[in-house]
Amino acid sequence: MKLCVIGLGYIGLPTAAMFANRGYRVLGVDVDAKKVERINKGLFDIEEPGLLAFLRDAYNTENIRAHHEIEPSDVFIICVPTPIDTNNKPDLSHVKMAASEISKVLERGNMVILESTVPPGTTINVVLPLLEKNGLTAGDDFELCHCPERVMPGKILKELEENHRIIGGINEKSCERGKGLYTTFVRGKIYTTDPTTAEFTKLAENTFRDVNIALANELAKLCEIHGTNIWNVRELANDHPRVNIHIPGPGVGGHCLPVDPWFLVDGDTGLIPKAREVNEGMIKHVENIIRQNTPKDGKVVLLGATYKADTEDVRNSPTDKLVEYLCDFEVTLHDPYVKEYDGDLEETVCKADTVVLMVDHREYVNMVPADILELMKGNVVIDTRNCFDATEWREAGAKYILLGACETSFNSK
Repeated sequence: MKLCVIGLGYIGLPTAAMFANRGYRVLGVDVDAKKVERINKGLFDIEEPGLLAFLRDAYNTENIRAHHEIEPSDVFIICVPTPIDTNNKPDLSHVKMAASEISKVLERGNMVILESTVPPGTTINVVLPLLEKNGLTAGDDFELCHCPERVMPGKILKELEENHRIIGGINEKSCERGKGLYTTFVRGKIYTTDPTTAEFTKLAENTFRDVNIALANELAKLCEIHGTNIWNVRELANDHPRVNIHIPGPGVGGHCLPVDPWFLVDGDTGLIPKAREVNEGMIKHVENIIRQNTPKDGKVVLLGATYKADTEDVRNSPTDKLVEYLCDFEVTLHDPYVKEYDGDLEETVCKADTVVLMVDHREYVNMVPADILELMKGNVVIDTRNCFDATEWREAGAKYILLGACETSFNSK
C-alpha cells in the first residue's frame, strides 16, 4: 500500500516514518524544497527524543521519500499547518490547497485522512467538496476521515503509539478503514465517530487546558495582591479529590493552546476568548515585574526561548513576545535547545541586572545561585516557573521574585 503524507512538520514527518517502519511505501510531500532535499539525503531537522534514529530507520528501509508534488496513492494523509490570522480567524488555505491537489490524482478506492486540527465542520463543508471536484463521490468512490493528532512535543513517538485516537469517518466504511490503518501502530484505544465530533473533541481538549491555565494565572496574580503564594495554594487545593488547578506561568505557547480555542468561537465574548486574553496578558504581567525591578536601559537575560521545557519548539513562545515588549532594554536570550541561543551560560548572564527564568529546562534547575550572582551586575532573579529554591537564592544575595507570590510569602520548595 502506498501512502502520501502532505506536510512534513512536527506531526507529518514522524507519522510518515511510523508508517514507513511498518512496511508501507510512503511519499512525504512538502512545499519546502530544502526540506524535501534534506529528507531525501537522510537528513532531518526536527529535534525530538528518539526521533532521529527512528527517521533514519525509516530512511534505511527505502520505504520513505520526499517530493514537492502529490502523486497517486492509496491513502492521502493531510498534516499541514492550520494557523490563525491577525484577527484570530482560522487560516485553512493550506488544507484547501492540499485537498485541491489530492483531487487531481484521487482515484476510486482511495482514502483521504485529515489530521490537521480544524474548526468543526471543515471535513464535511470544506475538504469533501474540494475532493469531489474530480467527479468522484465521497463515501461511495473513496473514504474520508478526520483523525486529529493528539501528541506533545518531547513525547511525539511515545504518544503517537500510546495515545488513544479518534477516527471521524463520513460513513461506517470510512471509519472501519481508517481504524484498520491506524491499528498498525496505535496501541491505545481507537474510537470511531463522525468528522464533526472528532474535530470538536480535539478542540475541546485543548480549550479545556487553556481555560484552566487561565484560571491558574488569574489566581497567581491575585496571590501577589493578597500576599500569598500560588504554588502553595495550588498544592493544598489540589489535595482535594475534585480539584485540579493547572500550572501558572508567563503565558501559553506552542501551536495548539494559543490557536485551537479560536476555532470554536466567532465573535464570542464569553469564557473562551476571556481565557485567551488572560493567558496572553501574562506576558505583559511579567514585563511589568521586570520593569519594576530593573534599571532603565538595564541588561535583562531571559533563560529559555522555547514554549515548554526540554524541547527545541519555539512556536508561539511567550519569550518571543516578551522580547518585543522589552525593546528599550538590553535583552539577551539563552536556551540550550535552540542553536541561536545556546551559547555559554556564564557569558550570557555576565553583567546582567535581571535574570528571568522563562522555561524550566533541566539545565537551569541546578544552577548555583552564588556562581550566577557573582557574574551579574544586579541581583534580581525572576522565576516564572517555580523552578528555583527561593531560600537558596535569597541567602546567596538575590532579590528573588516568584511569579504568583509576594516576596515575603512562604515557599514550600
